[in-house]
Formats: sequence, structure tokens, C-alpha cells
Amino acid sequence: MDNTHAEQSVTQWIDGAKVGNEESRHALWTRYYQRLVSSVRKRLHSGERRTADEEDLASVAFTEVFRALDEGRLERLDGRDGLWHLLMYIADQKLIDQRRYQHREKRGGGKVRGHSAFGVDADGAFNDVPDPNPEFVDQFDLTLGESLTVLREDLRQVAIWKLSGYTNKEIAVRLGCVEESVRRKVLLIRSNWEN
Repeated sequence: MDNTHAEQSVTQWIDGAKVGNEESRHALWTRYYQRLVSSVRKRLHSGERRTADEEDLASVAFTEVFRALDEGRLERLDGRDGLWHLLMYIADQKLIDQRRYQHREKRGGGKVRGHSAFGVDADGAFNDVPDPNPEFVDQFDLTLGESLTVLREDLRQVAIWKLSGYTNKEIAVRLGCVEESVRRKVLLIRSNWEN
């Protein structure tokens, strides 16, 4: 495929995505997602992957672009270069936000150690990790309940299934949709909870 034809395809997909066409959005995702993941991976420091990895940041970038398209804020977006630069800009901004968040003093100023600081046995299980106290469990239940109420009903059900350990594939079967649709719903859930 020559560059002119590729540019026309991407422009057509962008036009389709602007009007909510799922096939166009899927085509854009398929074309750019792995490239964006690879690019973001190069920008991440190893310790940053504990809170959000390159796939999370790439997914959030796509979610933001699709949301902006839905809201009509990207009417002048056209062509693959414009889309690529927008995706990279959003992913970079999310990475900067993540770094600021992790380096706040109340979060340890960037000096928090991961799970490797705990003793782990040969099976990968944590040693000497106490059961949570009842107050913690009550607070967790309250926080989870509040987090679920901010979601639309369809997203709430997906969140409950994910928290119950279901895979995207299993959820897709339950919903009668493709796995990619579930992945986008999970990204929307994350985005709602981050806000």
C-alpha cells in the first residue's frame, strides 16, 4: 500500500470515528495501538510500571481521543500525522501527571518500594502479610461502593466482573461483543476513576 492510499484510509477512519463508527475506531486502534505502546515504553522508567504501564497510558490516550471525538472537540483533526501527534501528546501528558502524582510527598516523594520489599516465598506468595483489620475492610467496601456509583450501569457491571477475576474474553462472551469493546469499557472505567 502506498503512502497516499494509507493516508486516505486513515483519514477515512478518522472521519468515521468522528461520527462514532466503531469499525473506524477499531481500525485506528489496530493501526496505532502497538506503535504507541512501543513509543511510551521507551519513555517509562522501570519503577513507574508499578502504577501504570505503557499499555495503560496508550489505552488512556485512545480513550481521551475517542471521548473528544464524541464531544465534537476534534473537528479539525485529519490525517495520520495529526492523530499520531495527538496520541503521543496525550500519552506524554498522562505520563507527566503520573510522575507528579507518584512524587507527591504524601506518596513518599517517589521513594516508595514495590512488592519486592516484602518477603516472597518460592511460590511467589507474600510471607508475613497480616489479614486486613475490620476497619480497613469497612473502608474498602465503602470506597469500592462509591467508586461503582460514579459509573454508568453497563460499566458498573463490567467493573464488578473484572474485580471478580473475569477476563476480558469471558466478559465479552457474557456481553455478546468483541473483546476489544470490553477493553475500551475497562479503559473508560479507569478514566472515570482517575477523574
